[in-house]
Amino acid sequence: MKTTSRTEQKHYAFESAARCGARTKGNHGQPCRCPAIKGKARCRVHGGAKGSGAPRYNLNAFMGKQQVKPRLSREKLNSLFSTVRILSKNLSNYLATKRISILKKS
Repeated sequence: MKTTSRTEQKHYAFESAARCGARTKGNHGQPCRCPAIKGKARCRVHGGAKGSGAPRYNLNAFMGKQQVKPRLSREKLNSLFSTVRILSKNLSNYLATKRISILKKS
């Protein structure tokens, strides 16, 4: 009866482990060949590591009431910018016609 050494056992465990399967850029879209983390579908690089991924609850998010005022002020600013843009365009057109009329008179 042949016994396997400790290193051989680890090697066999590594070979028989489920693979990550995440599509990678560096491997021309082929699936990742790293072993998946135990109990997860991905390897440590592609999201299987402890603590990886998005936070469960976004504690930095504002409630809807607190976002209304900034949104209204943004809308007012955007309308003000568009008004200024239109006025500057009209002013440049007006000045261009005045220049042409001055040049024609002289």
